[in-house]
Amino acid sequence: MPTLEAITVTEERGVATPLVQKSTAGSRLELTPFETPASLAIVTGELIRALGTTSVIDAKTLAPGMSSANSPGNGGNVLSARGFTGVNSVKQLYNGLELSNAGGVVSFPFDPWNVERIEALYGPASVLYGAGSIGGAVNVVSKRPNPTQSSHEVGLGLGGDNAWHRALSSTGPLGNGFSYRVDLSHRSSDNWVDRGESETLAASASLRYDVSPQLNFILAADYGRQKPMHYLGTPVFNGAPVPGTETRNYNIADSDLYFQDRWVTLDTQWQPWSDVSVHNTLYSLEHNRRYRDVTVFTYLPATSAVRRTSYRDISYSRQTQEGINTYAKFQGRLGGMKNQFLAGVQLERSYYDRFDNNRGGSSTVDALNPVPGRYRDAWQGESIPMYFLDLERTGIFFENHLTLSERWSVVAGLRHDRYSTEREDRQSSKITNGKVSGTSASLGVVFNPVPDVALYGQVATAQDPVTSLASIGANQQGFGLSAGRQVEVGLKQSLWGGRFDWTLAAYHLVKKDLLTTNLANPTLQEQVGQQSSRGIEASASTRLGKWRLEINGTLLDPKFDDFTAQVGGGARQLAGNVPMTVPKRSANLAAFWNFAPDWSARTALQYVGQRYVNNTNTASLPSYTVVNAGINWRATKGMTLDLRLDNVFDKSYATQGSEVQWILGRPRTLWLTGVYAF
Repeated sequence: MPTLEAITVTEERGVATPLVQKSTAGSRLELTPFETPASLAIVTGELIRALGTTSVIDAKTLAPGMSSANSPGNGGNVLSARGFTGVNSVKQLYNGLELSNAGGVVSFPFDPWNVERIEALYGPASVLYGAGSIGGAVNVVSKRPNPTQSSHEVGLGLGGDNAWHRALSSTGPLGNGFSYRVDLSHRSSDNWVDRGESETLAASASLRYDVSPQLNFILAADYGRQKPMHYLGTPVFNGAPVPGTETRNYNIADSDLYFQDRWVTLDTQWQPWSDVSVHNTLYSLEHNRRYRDVTVFTYLPATSAVRRTSYRDISYSRQTQEGINTYAKFQGRLGGMKNQFLAGVQLERSYYDRFDNNRGGSSTVDALNPVPGRYRDAWQGESIPMYFLDLERTGIFFENHLTLSERWSVVAGLRHDRYSTEREDRQSSKITNGKVSGTSASLGVVFNPVPDVALYGQVATAQDPVTSLASIGANQQGFGLSAGRQVEVGLKQSLWGGRFDWTLAAYHLVKKDLLTTNLANPTLQEQVGQQSSRGIEASASTRLGKWRLEINGTLLDPKFDDFTAQVGGGARQLAGNVPMTVPKRSANLAAFWNFAPDWSARTALQYVGQRYVNNTNTASLPSYTVVNAGINWRATKGMTLDLRLDNVFDKSYATQGSEVQWILGRPRTLWLTGVYAF
């Protein structure tokens, strides 16, 4: 009888939502989203580049429930999640590190060219990262050196309004255990408003040294420079932009807006034994920014003019931050059950030196033909040295993952942080001090009734500072951290060999001790009241044949439960109102169709619901839906060309704003980009 050759059958797993990919945002134990008892989304660099996304903030909003609250003043990198907004409630990190956001500003990273992936952890994240993450945490993971294979990329793109993108990347082994990576990206545009020129430069370089399979070092340096367009908004009247003003720029002629970041890190990975590993990060960060502009534009219908007020001059605002973050992981048995344990410490010091002015000044320009004028034409309040602030932080943290059985596991975390601030008023030479501390904990259970299905529940606590601790005012140093608590349940499932993944989560999140003006004495502030949100988040990802679909959405009920504030000179209870800048509904959809060999077409839709611009809910930004489309051609083995149309229907929409002005999004824009890889 003849013998047949053996036939090996393999199954190629799909490239849907990476539920089984190790993540660093949800745990330092490198659990997968499937093993993590919390909502965790991973936006892959492959998806970011497939959509042609040009900014990190836009890439972050591809994650479920993440919406942008950015403006030039806050660095253009502020998020809203689970009913909470801002850098003091939604922590943003780069390779697991955050820049203590002096002045509430986060500006780095901003360019997706060198991004490997973006990870979003929803709900309280203080047990991992400390105070300032009740709504969640978003970690941008950069590309790192490839020690086994060389690869290089050159990118060139051009778009409407004289937009250009020039980029290159290179990585590979150098021999003797060394490998490297370099990423460089430059973007410029005239943009869609008068005098709207912008320019950014992002550069990253890293060197890896593998001493042995058990020990390696990565030395990395990142540099970012941003000169955003000096557009601060369009005046509105009767709930809409004043006709004819959409492309006008009401800022002064000598306006200045500039951000510069420098990051240097040294990562060490050491595994002295098979069941013990140590990770250490030394870091030194530096951030500087300048502002010189007029910030408030009010339409005067009687004269068809715009009154400009609040002239701002911040000539120098430098922050340095140095620290060490060390933790050790242990694998073993606890009561005969598989167990992973982690313990770590973080020591950090931040120094902030701020020059500022007292806001003032007023000028009036024609609404349709504004003459910009100059800063000193309307205001003589030049920048002066304001204060130094020294922030010291000590944190200790623990995590544990206990596998009770094939179906049950428990994940727990605990963290304690102490913060001390010393502030010197440079005009009066008065020195004030403050100390706050907080302990956060989480406990979650994961149940796998069948393979590829995970049911989970979690209880977690967190703390938010009343304002940025790196730039806190003397009258706020005595306030404690605002406490938060969340209960969450959810489901995660992977079907058809990973070709269809979906997640569903429901939660209730509460934050207490909000900062408000004292009703008896408006010159004082106090902590009172409560804010909460209930919500449902869902996502699905599938790849079947020539089609790929990514979809997610959020339904949210955010509100003040108890919050009495000064409104119009009197006290008003705002219970039941929606916090400002928070959308109740948001959704993303992306569809890809490989309609021919080497050809693919796509469309992407983003919906953001109505957002109030004040806590009294008397004015709002309307909901919007933006549709993008594109077609991609792999012209040769290494050359890819992409034609993209953003805002296909030329929708006019507001990304941020106030009662008197809105910051409008980019109108319809055509892009052509090419990438050559070799």
